[in-house]
Amino acid sequence: MDIKALDAFFNYEPFIGQDPQIIVDGIIKQAEKYLPAQQIPLIQEAYEFARKAHGDQLRLSKEAYIVHPLKATEFLMEIRPDIATIQTCILHDVIEDTTYTQKDIEKTFGKEVADLCEGMVKVSKIKYKWEDRHLETLKKTFLAMAKDLRVIFVKLADRIHNIQTLYFHPNPVKRQKIAQETMKIFVAIAKRLGLYHYQLYLENGSFKILNEDAFNNIFSYLKKYFGEGDKYTVKGTKILTNLLVKEGIENFAVKGRTKSPYRVYEKLEHKYEGKEIGDIMDLIAFRVITKDIGDCYMVLGIIHKHYTPVIKKIKDYIAVPKINGYKSIHTTILWMFPFPTEIQIRTQEMDDIAEFGVAAHFAYSEAHQPILVPEAQSLWIKKLQDLVTTYQSSDQREKFKSELNIEVLDKRIFVYTPKGDVLELPVGSTVLDFAFHIHTEIGLRFKSAIVNGEIKPISFKPETGDVVGINTFKNRYSANKHRLDFLYTPVAKGHLNKFIKAETKSELFKQAIIELNRILKEYGLPAYDSGTDKITKTFNKQEIEKKLLEIIDKKRTYNQLIKAAYPSEREKLRQNLQKTPLRTRNAAKTVTAGIILDEDKVMNYTLCNECKPTSDKKIIAKTGKDGIKIHTLECKSLKTISFEKLMEAHRADQEKTNYKISIEIKILNKYGNLLKVMTTFSELRIVILQIFIKNIGDGTSIIMLESEFSNPSRIWFLLNSLKKYDTSVQVIKKKIS
Repeated sequence: MDIKALDAFFNYEPFIGQDPQIIVDGIIKQAEKYLPAQQIPLIQEAYEFARKAHGDQLRLSKEAYIVHPLKATEFLMEIRPDIATIQTCILHDVIEDTTYTQKDIEKTFGKEVADLCEGMVKVSKIKYKWEDRHLETLKKTFLAMAKDLRVIFVKLADRIHNIQTLYFHPNPVKRQKIAQETMKIFVAIAKRLGLYHYQLYLENGSFKILNEDAFNNIFSYLKKYFGEGDKYTVKGTKILTNLLVKEGIENFAVKGRTKSPYRVYEKLEHKYEGKEIGDIMDLIAFRVITKDIGDCYMVLGIIHKHYTPVIKKIKDYIAVPKINGYKSIHTTILWMFPFPTEIQIRTQEMDDIAEFGVAAHFAYSEAHQPILVPEAQSLWIKKLQDLVTTYQSSDQREKFKSELNIEVLDKRIFVYTPKGDVLELPVGSTVLDFAFHIHTEIGLRFKSAIVNGEIKPISFKPETGDVVGINTFKNRYSANKHRLDFLYTPVAKGHLNKFIKAETKSELFKQAIIELNRILKEYGLPAYDSGTDKITKTFNKQEIEKKLLEIIDKKRTYNQLIKAAYPSEREKLRQNLQKTPLRTRNAAKTVTAGIILDEDKVMNYTLCNECKPTSDKKIIAKTGKDGIKIHTLECKSLKTISFEKLMEAHRADQEKTNYKISIEIKILNKYGNLLKVMTTFSELRIVILQIFIKNIGDGTSIIMLESEFSNPSRIWFLLNSLKKYDTSVQVIKKKIS
């Protein structure tokens, strides 16, 4: 869409005092280019029926009502629809706004058109209100869309003309509401379906209403520098055409376009923040359409031969298509004009798919043949249809609502690996989700993420177009249950949970064997699996694992296992145990009272012999080479302990423990340092209960923070993150209570 076309769109003149047949004739002229001759009279028939049905009805613009469906049909014709879709667009308001019924339309035009018109009645009820009481209506709407996607095309064309004429509505609040609804719902649908031109109309029309000052500022700039006779696009088209002809390229076409106001606004808001419009690199773009893929690459070589390319802006979507099937080569060059210029190179088939999107599934070429869509796009159509027909029962409405947001309302992100592969993830996914979706091992060994060349925390949520690289530990796994907090996708959570269960089982076995060997040593017996013990000779590996699991679950004791392997030495074992000092036995004795460690009921642990935790004391667990030991929070052995080795512990008959953590951090007094600390807390989803800042006069400040954790080991992750992103950060004091 060039500047002139967009200007004409916004300078709509009401069709008053003229015969609507003029519009019909234009529609017929376009249809004659691709539809069979015998179908053309059916367009006139639909017009006559709709004109009679609407009678003397007028719109707010004072136009005859029939003008609206005809103008909507003009927009519909851009995607070269079949005859049934054209008739539906002309008739789309008859059932809702006149005395005629679905049966009346079926009698005259057949069941297909009548069903499409009834689908439009349902679609017209869609409103941007995401409360549960509107969900059933919304569901029925999308069920109608899934039944036949042509309903969506008609609805989008209808909404384009409504947006174009919205300034006739006398209520500014209503105008804002309709524009917001359009942007939130219909722009998102057009974008997801690949209906590029429809998206441009809808988003720019809505943008003008929602932020008129910003729109006028950008549009005035574009008209001033690019709008006078489209001098740059015309000149650029001639330059490229002459260049390619001279180099021997045949059967090609060159088109030029200027970036739309809303796309410029998006760039200024998100990518060029604080910069001027002229700083945007692709305000002007050209498209070269060739006869085959070989010519695409020849054209690319010729352009790079004569102009300097911006290396980072060369993208080959032919070799690596986008997830929606889009194929093209993009390059940005210097010196054609005083500003960088983007050039897209593709075949005619690729151009059809890029222009029509999902509508190409139903569109016809000028040779009267259906346009074939890529397999990925066909699969997405089926996925959309399956989605809305799966959740028909009211008890599944919440699941439907969440999946609807993901699949239809553009709630997906498309993130690239450094090699150019694309991964599709739901919005809300983190870099850890990304790592697991590449490969489970990468997620389990996650070390750090590099997003667009910058290191990011584990909680960082990438956006569409980001390039994400994952660094991993080569010789160890970094996965633990606390990383579930940084996962969004069920698939990634499933992989991590499976690993945690396996690791927990392995750790339990290790702890059980340590305890078994301790008791064997007390009895003066050889260690388990030492080559001389009777346990491994009496039981096979599976039997031993089963018995150890029973011990872990308190269904069996170590003594029972030992006595079963040494039946002839029971009396000797009893006498040896009696010789062991009582204090030693009590200190090493596994606690049988119900203590839950890190939400796990089956861990082995021992009581600290120094602090001797009792039932009235708040407790915590510490891991070490001797296994897991339970301490009180006042225990002296915790004074210098690393938070990494601590675990939440509470008695089974008490509520889960929350620990207050007090830390003092020393930072340099430099711009952004405090913000960096606060951002780290936010990214790791850690709540700050209290904060005090003290300038100590040597160019540094002390930050005293108090927070609360259900698991103390997370504080270790926080402190490591602070040090990672700023080496000047020093932790000088820490206390747990």
